[in-house]
Amino acid sequence: MTSLFHNYDHPLDVLSFLLEAAGRGEKTALVTVTETVGGSVRAPGALMGVLEDGTVAGYVSNGCVDGNLVFQAQQAMDTNTPAQVRYGQGSPYVDIKLPCGGAIDLLITPNPDLEVLRQAIERLSDRRECALEVGVDGGLKLSDTRSDMSRWRDGETFVVSCLPKLQLRIAGIGAEVLALTRLACASGFEVIVQSPDENCLRQARALGAGTTELLNSPSRPPENHDDIYTAFVLMFHDHSWETELLKSALGGKAFYIGALGSRKAHAIRCDQLEEAGVDDSDIARIHGPIGLVSSLRDASMVAISTLAEIIEGYSKVILDRTGK
Repeated sequence: MTSLFHNYDHPLDVLSFLLEAAGRGEKTALVTVTETVGGSVRAPGALMGVLEDGTVAGYVSNGCVDGNLVFQAQQAMDTNTPAQVRYGQGSPYVDIKLPCGGAIDLLITPNPDLEVLRQAIERLSDRRECALEVGVDGGLKLSDTRSDMSRWRDGETFVVSCLPKLQLRIAGIGAEVLALTRLACASGFEVIVQSPDENCLRQARALGAGTTELLNSPSRPPENHDDIYTAFVLMFHDHSWETELLKSALGGKAFYIGALGSRKAHAIRCDQLEEAGVDDSDIARIHGPIGLVSSLRDASMVAISTLAEIIEGYSKVILDRTGK
């Protein structure tokens, strides 16, 4: 039976879950979605981890097939034999229905190679892309070449494209910073909080922020390490901090740059950036007021609205990189 279910969406979480369990001496299985027909909750390349006691990390459906899939994975672990399973149209498991119709194909890899797991985890933790080659024979290795999308390379090997997690860098102070930190951490994203207020940083760490940094001067922003999977959000009510932080962010690779404040405040902000020599095309990249819903005053609502706008932008990045 399934004893515990972790809603891990990202490969880094699933692979880490498996490596930690194997380190405790437990049998493990990696489940890979290799094909979907019709509607499906997860796309090809989605991963799920299963332990011998039925503990699960990740998911491949909304519960339609997971119970039987855990049983199939346990059998694969017991015999150390890889398996391919189909649910839905054309499946031998006629009693297991997919409410959305269609079908889903899965590849079960029992006791995956621990060194490959370590290498993949290291790359993703370093915010590097990687690709896993999952063989129908139970083999697992890192691909020598980057893959834009998860796909069958041939009839024997399925390539899983793994991208770094969405990273959110928040600079500011106050309730909005902490509300957005709380929501982003709960969503499994990597969170960096930068603030001139040490109490704000302490609270951000308590909420799960992986990195916090004390800002010392409005004129000396920290070095920019944003990558294409990073969103930057400015949440200051003291606008003296904004210009240099925004100039730094605009010089980086962040896919999203947003700033808290009213339309009037944003207009003033844009004028100050123009006076500081920032091109109009760069200024136009700044989302302000932030969020899909403007004029919100409750910190939690601002956080939800902002994160929704960020995810909208992130989905376009993923589409550009993987086509899905």
